[in-house]
Amino acid sequence: MSNLIKLSANHPTVAEIDLEAFNNNVKLLKQHANRSMLLAVVKTNAYGHGIVPISQEAVAAGADRLGVTTVEEGALLRENGIKKPIHILSSIAPRQAVDIVAYDLIPSISSLALAKAVSDAAVNQGKIHPVHLKIDTGLHRFGIDPATAGYFCEACYELPGLYWEGVYTHFPNADEGDWKTTEQQFSLFMNTVARLSDNGFHFPIHHVAGSTITLERPDMHLDMVRPGISLFGYTPAVRQEKMIALQPVMSLQSELIQVRELPPNTPVGYGGSYVTKSYEKIAIVPIGHGDGYKRSLVNKGKMLVGGRRVKIVGSISLDQTLIDVTNIPDASAGDEIILLGKQGNDEITARDIAGWMDSIVDEVVASLTERIRRVYVHGIG
Repeated sequence: MSNLIKLSANHPTVAEIDLEAFNNNVKLLKQHANRSMLLAVVKTNAYGHGIVPISQEAVAAGADRLGVTTVEEGALLRENGIKKPIHILSSIAPRQAVDIVAYDLIPSISSLALAKAVSDAAVNQGKIHPVHLKIDTGLHRFGIDPATAGYFCEACYELPGLYWEGVYTHFPNADEGDWKTTEQQFSLFMNTVARLSDNGFHFPIHHVAGSTITLERPDMHLDMVRPGISLFGYTPAVRQEKMIALQPVMSLQSELIQVRELPPNTPVGYGGSYVTKSYEKIAIVPIGHGDGYKRSLVNKGKMLVGGRRVKIVGSISLDQTLIDVTNIPDASAGDEIILLGKQGNDEITARDIAGWMDSIVDEVVASLTERIRRVYVHGIG
């Protein structure tokens, strides 16, 4: 909305995106990738950070390729001047093949119907179009069963207009450190690729590495790595935090819009799930689950006011959240609130919020809706 109209003042809740921190993260991950190419995964609106400016910064920082989930995301990047190869790292409908080819997007192929549709679109547009074969080694979302990969290639490898540039898989247990399962799946992938090669089905680019493999297993880097959440300052697992000095890219701030003192035994919020125990100061912060600030934070989550942590109380509504500022004597309307980031000597991280939600960092940042204004800076402070 802010791109369409001009206002004299903006809604107080804003996400600040530090492009300098993001740039540094990309460069650090490229160092970990050694000689492998780096595909920056910018799907889901760049994990909530804004896909266009983040993708432009990723390219500036040296990313070799970009990864998205939908044709719409890829087309948007092309319309905004991105020239690097763009991979669609998800299953897509064959009816989207015309746009895939028109926008020079690299699809993941795991069905004969999609392979034929891309072939037809490439022939009709007079192109030889790159595609990557997806092998299912255990995630069981989409991909070709290794046992039938040879039959699949026999059916579609020679389709006109296709260039089988790559083959890849994705591991479900690497983030958890389940190396026994991951190594078995890696061996299955490599053996499948070798068997295909022996039968004349060649793929120049092999890739299996998300953020965890990029950080912990250089023996599995192959030709390209595909970091995602680590680009934005968070390792997938706590055990990895000392392996690389990533910087969080997003901070989230707002302000108190009202502070009220309520007497004891006063129910607060929808359903009265929280009842004051004494005279308490309850403040309103203008963010709610309509902004992607999850209701699971009720009575668990915290925010920073005056450099001190305060609790979320009552229910989180569509547009507002209530916090207890009783222990902040001078708290008043207009005070800055930090929901994610640093204030004073304290900091709330996306990992903190994920813990309160019993979730993962990805959900914390990627869930923040576009209603929250993004402001892009180069260096904070």
